[in-house]
Amino acid sequence: MAGKAKFDQEAAFKSIIGTGRESEHESQDTPVVKGKNKDRVQRSYFLDRDIDKALRRMALDTEKNLTETINDILRKGLSDYLKH
Repeated sequence: MAGKAKFDQEAAFKSIIGTGRESEHESQDTPVVKGKNKDRVQRSYFLDRDIDKALRRMALDTEKNLTETINDILRKGLSDYLKH
């Protein structure tokens, strides 16, 4: 056991994900960049089940995706705070 190498967690991590990449923890607030969506960020929130169902129904009724539906609702509700 005298010559046993010490485990290098950082080196193991870099060999798995590649050098120069960040862990999820380090890049948590990185904007999602995909063409026209460069001004968007990805977040995760807990919603009450009834609100989630209502949002999904509204998205189907308006023929929009869930992200667009939620953004529309939040823009209306936050109109006073979105003014520059």
